[in-house]
Amino acid sequence: MAKPLIVARDLSIIYNQGKQNEFKALSGVSTDIFEGEYIILFGPSGCGKSTLMYSIQGSLPPGEGTLLIRGDDVYAYPPADRVYFQRHVMGIIFQQFNLIPSLSVLDNVALPMIFCDEDKATRNRRSQTLLDRFGVGQVSHKIPAMLSGGQQQRVSVSRSMVNDPKILLADEPTGNLDSVSTQQVMDKIDEINTFDRRTIIMVSHNAAHLSYAHRVYYLKDGKVVREVVNPQRKQIKPVKEGETIVTELEQLARLFPYDSIETLRVKSLVNYLTQDFTFDQIVRLERSTGFFIQGKMDRDAYIKSLILPLEKGGVQVEEKEARRMASIATKMIDNSDDIRRYRARKDNAGIFFSQHKLAERLSEHLAEVYRIKLSKEQRENMTEVVADRVTGVIDEDEMNERMMQGIRAGGLALSEREADDLSRYFEKVIAQGVDVSYKN
Repeated sequence: MAKPLIVARDLSIIYNQGKQNEFKALSGVSTDIFEGEYIILFGPSGCGKSTLMYSIQGSLPPGEGTLLIRGDDVYAYPPADRVYFQRHVMGIIFQQFNLIPSLSVLDNVALPMIFCDEDKATRNRRSQTLLDRFGVGQVSHKIPAMLSGGQQQRVSVSRSMVNDPKILLADEPTGNLDSVSTQQVMDKIDEINTFDRRTIIMVSHNAAHLSYAHRVYYLKDGKVVREVVNPQRKQIKPVKEGETIVTELEQLARLFPYDSIETLRVKSLVNYLTQDFTFDQIVRLERSTGFFIQGKMDRDAYIKSLILPLEKGGVQVEEKEARRMASIATKMIDNSDDIRRYRARKDNAGIFFSQHKLAERLSEHLAEVYRIKLSKEQRENMTEVVADRVTGVIDEDEMNERMMQGIRAGGLALSEREADDLSRYFEKVIAQGVDVSYKN
């Protein structure tokens, strides 16, 4: 089994430790990063993401906890060994470019190799090759001030790679760039990860960047509040079958990256309940639904809040519609408990029976909601399909396809519309019952 390249356990970074103005910038961070992964540290300014990155780089020693790079505590290295580590193992791209104004582009890229005692011909050859690769070879004779921001950052990318590092750190690398230059730089960094197979650790607060990463660590107030796997990329970190299950919450997390898991669940359910509602109605419905999901409001109070007119703080829907919405929400929440119990399974005798019963109950609920009459074979197949989706063996599209497949092929032989309705509804139930955090 692959071993992590970077391991942090209960890592805390403390500034001015022991002094009156002591400040804990990171608190109890634990993570494993594997070789070849593209990791994004995401969050608002001041959340601790740059602090974590610079600690990995070897510049900020832990105040508490453990940080190991390739199995070693780099802060225990003698000074000369730590310098070697920072020159040859780590490469870094800065937001501000940090190019030396008086040197040519070629000499800026070659500079790190001078400190490694490489001869001039080798330095220039390696630097020019990288500049050509990243699309700025034609300006190697110019000084940085003569280049655009996007060109300067591609020079910075070239410099970060000149000593062939194993790990590339990027601190808000597109923070000073326009949209076109941002795309160019992000594509080059992705190329380094995909084709050079270098481990990338990027600091960002731009939600548009999240699709590049294998995994995203969301930070807030110096803590990792959740870890989300990108379903669009083949994972490098070993994952047990069924340990992760991609749900609608990952999509919502990209649209609302700073919202909590609880808020995303509310949005998922409200999205299903609403049709042609005004903005004010949706805001109030989210508030009431949040209280209902958290158990702070019972069903009768929830219905009342939906019926009340806007001027009295309600959502102002017809009583019949309010009762319909409350019924759907109640059934979703109740069935999400079965999903939660199913996924919290433990190894013990008789567990298959209890799991099978839970899957049967979920299947019966789906059939009841859409008033679909199923044969014995269809019910058995439905149970298997539901079990596979809840454990993450199949995704939403595969579940949809299985529902339309023939009965002998393990499907339900449903129409396209029936399959679409059932799978869409079931994804909402899953969103209520599955945690988006995959950290142990």
